[in-house]
Amino acid sequence: MSGLTRRRFLMGSSALAMTAVAAGCGGGGGGTGTTGGGGAGGLRWWDHFSSFQKLNDDWAAKQAEALGVAVTHTYNDASKAPEALQLANQAKQLPDVYSNVVGLPLAALVKDNWVRELEISEEVLGALPKGLVSEGITSIDGKLYGLPLFTFRQYTAVTWFNTELITKGGLDPANPPKTYDEFRDACAKLKGAGVVPMVLALGADGGRVEDEMDDMAQTGGFEGYQGLKFATGEYAYHDDAYVNGIEFWKELYDTQMMLPGTNNFSVVNARTRFASGAAAYFIDGPWLPGGSRVLQEAFVPKIGGGQILTAEAGVTPMTYRGLSGPSYFVSGSSADPENATKIIESFMTDDYQKQMTAAMDQPPVNLDVVDSADVIEPYKKIINLYKEQVFQMPQAIVRNPDIAAVDAQRKPITPSLGQVMQGYLGGDITDLRAALKKLSDSYEADREQAIKASGADVSVDDYAFSDWKPGADYTYQK
Repeated sequence: MSGLTRRRFLMGSSALAMTAVAAGCGGGGGGTGTTGGGGAGGLRWWDHFSSFQKLNDDWAAKQAEALGVAVTHTYNDASKAPEALQLANQAKQLPDVYSNVVGLPLAALVKDNWVRELEISEEVLGALPKGLVSEGITSIDGKLYGLPLFTFRQYTAVTWFNTELITKGGLDPANPPKTYDEFRDACAKLKGAGVVPMVLALGADGGRVEDEMDDMAQTGGFEGYQGLKFATGEYAYHDDAYVNGIEFWKELYDTQMMLPGTNNFSVVNARTRFASGAAAYFIDGPWLPGGSRVLQEAFVPKIGGGQILTAEAGVTPMTYRGLSGPSYFVSGSSADPENATKIIESFMTDDYQKQMTAAMDQPPVNLDVVDSADVIEPYKKIINLYKEQVFQMPQAIVRNPDIAAVDAQRKPITPSLGQVMQGYLGGDITDLRAALKKLSDSYEADREQAIKASGADVSVDDYAFSDWKPGADYTYQK
């Protein structure tokens, strides 16, 4: 998915570890072609895009025919994929091609030989929209390591709903809630009608709800992303916008508006229950229709979608994202990097892009393709909202590429925002603002040590953009 996320390595059970090791040896997840590594054994391709399973299985067979080598496509659930890749890397059995879900900055992936430089043809590069290739985002020291399949104009906190249950609860599917208050009232009405109001993916490492709260903090007034304020460059997870958003979900959790078991649901668990009609609302990303179709195709006509919620009425939602990072990598240990690169090139063709859009997962780089694509109207509605509500944010690494060296020294922060949210909703954390302030301080300290350890010409001032203005794409001063 989406776009670039901050997924953490998962510390799963021994059973999960066995599954991941099996995947590392070519098993698990299903796929096409012949199992085995690159070179004589063929090419292995892993990803976590649930909506693309059939497309990618078929595409692997098509590429195998075109390249004259076996190509195996394996799908891993998003909650398991990071650990599967970590274990495969430890065993020196990384797949030749894999989706960007490891959870490490590009600079760190390059430094530790997770990825290989790509030699993309001029023909392919020339056909791409301008601005896709950027130092620190897709490239390090002028060397290209990946390309984005998806637009940066997207957010994960879409208010998806089951139109059948909404109607049963006496609500209007054509007028979905837009604010915290409207959503709270809608949930109460649904519960009174005997309908379970909502479900979230609160389980696993809390990564999905973390992403969603980063979105909701922005529409709640936070002028930054992932805790980092654009204008000042300081971390402020303890800002009112985060506190209010998390307390909003806490209230819904405590008043039993959420499906029982929500605190343990992974993304697939939650989506499966939503697609089966167990709850009326599900906060999820643009990939919900496609992911639901994989689980329960008959459910797709019942899907409705609404904008991201705002904390107050009368507020136009404004969210911000940086340029998209690579969607796929060629592993640094691939025995056949030339053909592995050709697979990645094939993803940028019109043929694949059209089929990818029809899968209703993350929207493509060119959002205009969506209106003429074979997708449901609610999906088109959400993608068109993205055009109005998502703006390009400033990124320190674009202004100062030396920040790549700092990113390579950054460490995962535990507990993360998602884990703080889990603890607060579950009652283990009682002072939310104090926990968020500690999180802010941890990020500040980690950045400080990373700057020192990198030896790069970087300061905290590089993260501050005093010329940033809300409601517009950021333009870098030359």
